[in-house]
Order: sequence, then C-alpha cells, then structure tokens
Amino acid sequence: MMSLRPSATRRKNLLVFHLESVAWQRLSAFPEAFPHLHRLMETSRVYRSYFSSATSTQMAISAFMHGNDGELDAASGVSRPAGDTKSLFLALAETGYKTSFLCASAISKAMLPLLSASVPPVWSTNDFSDLLAQFDQRVEGTPFAIYMWNLVPHIATDLALAPYASCLEDLIGGACAVTDTLLGMVLDILRRRGLLEETTIIVYGDHGDDHWTHGFKNGLLHGLEPFTPLVHAPLVICDSDVPIGADNRLASTVDLAPTCLDLLGLSGIETRYPAGKSLTGTQMRYVAFSQNFTANQPDSAELDVRKCFAAIDRSHALLVSSRGLELYAYKLDPGNHSNLLNHFELTDDGRLRLQELQQKPHPHYDTIRHMWQSNNALQDTFTNLRGALKDHVAAKNAYVIARRNPDEALAVLDLKTCDRINRHGYDSFFGSAEMKPHLPTRETSRSRRDDITRRIWGTTAAAAAYR
Repeated sequence: MMSLRPSATRRKNLLVFHLESVAWQRLSAFPEAFPHLHRLMETSRVYRSYFSSATSTQMAISAFMHGNDGELDAASGVSRPAGDTKSLFLALAETGYKTSFLCASAISKAMLPLLSASVPPVWSTNDFSDLLAQFDQRVEGTPFAIYMWNLVPHIATDLALAPYASCLEDLIGGACAVTDTLLGMVLDILRRRGLLEETTIIVYGDHGDDHWTHGFKNGLLHGLEPFTPLVHAPLVICDSDVPIGADNRLASTVDLAPTCLDLLGLSGIETRYPAGKSLTGTQMRYVAFSQNFTANQPDSAELDVRKCFAAIDRSHALLVSSRGLELYAYKLDPGNHSNLLNHFELTDDGRLRLQELQQKPHPHYDTIRHMWQSNNALQDTFTNLRGALKDHVAAKNAYVIARRNPDEALAVLDLKTCDRINRHGYDSFFGSAEMKPHLPTRETSRSRRDDITRRIWGTTAAAAAYR
C-alpha cells in the first residue's frame, strides 16, 4: 500500500487536467484549437515521448491514479481496480489535501462507477459556468488536489456539439477548442487567486482515435490495439521545480502518480505490482508499455479487436496479439500501417532473417535493405523489445493466475504468440505474387496457424471467426 510522508516545506497544490481523446496526432491536426495549451507549453516541461498505458479512458485513469497498469488485469473484463496500490488522490486526502474530481459532460449518467474507490466523488455537469464556479470554490482552501476532466471531446459525446458544426472535422476541432477554452479559464482562476505559482499542473492526454485506418472494428475508434497514434499523447508538467523545455525521455502514464508525489514533497510508496518511476529524477525508461484489453479479457470477435500489448522505445513499437508480432518504425510510419516483420522470417533462435524478393525491387528499397543488413540496429531493437514484451506479458499472466476468480475462464495471451510473426494482410501488402518473398508453403502456414488456434481457443465459433 502507499505510505506518504509530507515534507517540512510548504505544500503545493495539484491540478490534473485530463485531455480526453487528445493524442499528439489530434494536437498537430488542429493546432488552432489549442492556444491556451500551446501557451502553457511555452512555460512548462513538455514530454515528447509520453505514451499512454492504455487505449481507453478508464484504463488510462486507473494507470494514472494507481501508478501501475495491473490493477484491472485480474478480471475477465474492465472492472474495479484490485486495490493493490492505494489511489493517488485517496492517499493525498489522507495527508490533508482537499481532493475533488470535476467533470464536464454532455450526457447524464454516473461517471466512472468502476473507479469509485480510486477517485473522489465525481461532480459532473453540462454547464461550464457551474463547473468553473465549483472549481473557484474548491481552490479556496489549500492544499487542494483537483482532477479536471472534460468529456466533451469524446466521440460519443461530440454529438452534443453537432448543431454548431459544419462537418465532422469541424465537430472534432470544435470539441478540442472547447476543452482548451476550459483549460484557459481554469488557469485564469488560479492566476487571479495568486495560486498559479503554488500549484503543480499536470496536463495529459489519455488516448487518440483511429478513424478506421486499421479496419472498421464495427465502428470502434479507440479501445482497439495500441498502435502508437492512439497512445502517443501530450504530457505537460508546469511546476516551479521542473525546468522549462522539451524532454525526449520515454514516459508512461504509470509514471505520473510517483511524479506528482515527488513534486508535492511526498515520498514513500509500496506496491504489490511493478510501479512507475518519477520523472523528476535522471533515470531513463527504455521501454513504455501499453494495452487495449485487460490481461484476462478475451479477444472480441464482434469488434474484430484482439487483446494486444505493446512495448515501445524511442523509435519502434512491437505489438503482440493472438495473431503474433507486429513491428512498426513509428517515426517513419506514424500511422503504423507497415508491419516491418513482413520483410523477415523469425528463426528458432529469435533472429530476424531478411527474405529475398522473387522479383528485383525498385532502387528505393536498396537503401532500406542496406541499412537493415549493414548493421544490427533493427535486430537489436527487435530483440530488446521482444524480450521486454515477453517478460511483461508473462508477469501479467502470472498475476492473473494468482488473483483471478476460479469461476472465470482463463483468457491470458499464449506466450507462444511472441514466437511468430503476424502475417495478417501480408498478401495485400506486397501486392503481387511476383513481389512476395519466399515463405513456407500456404499449406504449412495454414496447418501451423490452425494448430495454434486450437491450442489457444479450442474449436469454438470465435476461433472459426478469426481464421
């Protein structure tokens, strides 16, 4: 459990501003919608290589609050956090902070019921004036810790703004402008009250949206596999003890709770699950992890979405699902459309062997092939990410087995999926039979795939749907 010890110095306040459905892709696409955020970034530390721990809001909030990505893993679906680590805001309340969770939403329903034990009671409204009045009132006593969440940019609540938009792009850009306006108003209240310099401000994005660039997914835009455009999100920290400028170190959502504790002068954390590390130190994170489903949640045939885990470094993302491994050079391929492993075979000793094309390729390919063959950079990247990803999934599987309800089915990811390449879309990627590399025969591949399918799912209707 978390054990906090306040420092002897004056205690700072905390404001967490949650950028719902805003990844770097959206921030770049609609720069004119974020004047207040851009102004804040000029006087803050901006983490350019921050990756969300999950592709959905509730999982991201859980990772933020608990400082780990394992709280939801023991159940078969998204459920209440296990409580292995006390929530950040509940721990702050125990040390004398006045904690609040304020939400702007266009829908009338209970907000975050599954996280009710992890966050303060959610005060929700569809009236910005009421929301700002509540914020103004709750900063009167110090120290305060306030979590501000504007749900309006979420695709399911965007519809409330439809009468004011001329097209889909206008709707999404307008929702971004609404949340940025709220950020500006909140900062103005702190400035007017003379609290800006005494408040640690964390602004972070939870996930982006994929407008079907990886398939229709029955209409789903996020919660699908953790491709980098979904999880590469903004992170801005404004604090008098944090130097201004860009920070290119890898950062993860699980790092934010320990970072908040350090910046507030609090220390001491014990957890039963691997925890994040404070960004205030000089230590480097070499891999950030992300996921879409919980570790014991089965693939969704209805949505055509597979449970998937990602290991991400400064240039590449390695994903694993029931289909196998995918590797993306996300700086060159920001949309994650080209699985680099299509060019390789995976040998029994875990090495990548570049395949020969049946027809001489265009000279453009010569440079790329030369770089892959002339040094071990891609091989080293793959080896490191594969090892980290396999260990990460193995740890999650062990946690599930130790904690799961025995009445629930076991649906963890088979570690053998880390030993094969996902060839889904292989034929369309190369385009013609003449250009395809030499792979094992179709009969051999199909037999091997069917054998793996039987071992993972058995002879179920779901298995048939995925063949």
